[in-house]
Amino acid sequence: MPIENKKSAVKPPHPQQSEPDRSSVRQADEKRGSSDSRLDAYVQKVRPETASTPKVDRRRKRLTTADIKVPKQQTNVNALRFGFRALDLLLVCSIIAVGIWNGYDGINNRGVIAPVSASILGSVIFIAALFFSSAYRFNAAETLKSHIKTVTLASFAALGVWLTVALIIRPETFLPDALAKAGLGAIALLAILHTLYHLQVRRLHTRGALAPTIIMLGATESARRIIEENAKSKELNILGIFDDRLARAPHNIHGVPVVGAVEDLLDWDALPYVNRIVVTLPSMANKRKQDFVDRVRLLPNRIAFVVDEFETLNHVQQRVSEIAEISLRDVTGSPKSGRHTAVKRLMDIGISATALILGAPLLAAIAVYIRLDSPGPALFKQPRHGFNNRVFNVYKFRSMRNDKADLKAEQQTVVGDARVTKIGRIIRKTSLDELPQLINVLKGEMSLVGPRPHAVGMKTEGKASIDLVSEYAHRHKVKPGMTGWAQINGSRGPMHSGDEVAERVRLDVEYIEQANVFWDVWIMLKTLPCLLGDRSNVR
Repeated sequence: MPIENKKSAVKPPHPQQSEPDRSSVRQADEKRGSSDSRLDAYVQKVRPETASTPKVDRRRKRLTTADIKVPKQQTNVNALRFGFRALDLLLVCSIIAVGIWNGYDGINNRGVIAPVSASILGSVIFIAALFFSSAYRFNAAETLKSHIKTVTLASFAALGVWLTVALIIRPETFLPDALAKAGLGAIALLAILHTLYHLQVRRLHTRGALAPTIIMLGATESARRIIEENAKSKELNILGIFDDRLARAPHNIHGVPVVGAVEDLLDWDALPYVNRIVVTLPSMANKRKQDFVDRVRLLPNRIAFVVDEFETLNHVQQRVSEIAEISLRDVTGSPKSGRHTAVKRLMDIGISATALILGAPLLAAIAVYIRLDSPGPALFKQPRHGFNNRVFNVYKFRSMRNDKADLKAEQQTVVGDARVTKIGRIIRKTSLDELPQLINVLKGEMSLVGPRPHAVGMKTEGKASIDLVSEYAHRHKVKPGMTGWAQINGSRGPMHSGDEVAERVRLDVEYIEQANVFWDVWIMLKTLPCLLGDRSNVR
């Protein structure tokens, strides 16, 4: 049939016959290039660097604790202010006394009571006027011109009050010209002194050594408001913010970086140089707030949290220092006043310097005996924990064999310890081995009275002593001392059990909570009798 013949006339191509056609198509594609390769060639032609340069992740990276610069040389601003006031009081009293001496004593042939009384009264009025006019605040944002203006106005006001009081009292013979000249001399002196003060304070602020170092827990609205206000006054050195919810937190709040979680804070090497940790979580986050506090409260650093009232009050016009006083509540206690800190430091310097000078022959004799008794240096340096867990080298006379030195105090001293030398037994029994620590006191690493510094890594019953008592780090809230409340109450020398560690920590914390200068003097007076009467503790 015709149809069948038509179908039979059309034969399918044999597979072998299609190969030349396929290979030719492939060769043509390779010659022209695939669509991808042609696109790459075009991009290379237009932007040659694109193909050779690897792709770079341009997303902004979060700063870490390693990027934060922490000032390690810090000055207590309250103690500095107290020192300025004391120096002003002394010098103003002196210049007024000299200025009116001739008027009251020389001309009128009177005694010294009138000029001395007038000078004391005048100096008190001048310093009080400066104090109430905030001339001793030395804010970081205050200019020299503004500061001297404040000092001058307060001084002239004080002069007017002083002359008025003198006129009313009329000490012996009232000589207004002598009082006025002495007062003007005091005003000139105060202007010169406060110019020098301001320059020194400015230098300390530039170094970051004066403003207290602060870190915050929680990247919150409260943190933002404190940071904004601090940008105006610069009274705080806010280093960074830590928040466990980093995925939700911004990279920074007005320039203060959000650097990590709480674990990053606890592992931070510079944490001992942080003055205060501020928890800024809102009231609705009570569980998170308590969790934050529980995780950091055993640190020696001062801890405070923003109280609920802060979230509703308008603090835009208030200084950060006022905000802190109104809206922050301390969790782990408040630091001592500037007066206490300054007087304690002056006492440390005066007594330690005098003891080192007068005791130099004794110290030299002990050093010679140690060198003759066994080979090795006369002094022994050991890393110990100080204020805020800062590590420093404590100085002692070497009382053990040099080849048996135990820098980490992994093995505490026992009765008849073979490591102790002959001269070592004598100086340990009398605590003469501790005398070189007067150098640590003079350097400011220690104080005469305070918790005894323990060796870094010290062990008790085979465990780290710091792990035996949860409040152990609280004993580092103040400078360590050569003697302390624990020592005069029998907790002296090595600690061989957890109960002994707990008792020493209890006594140290008790001292920290109630410390004052008069108590320090009493502890020093009690130290020698307690030391000589101690026959039980191993030393």
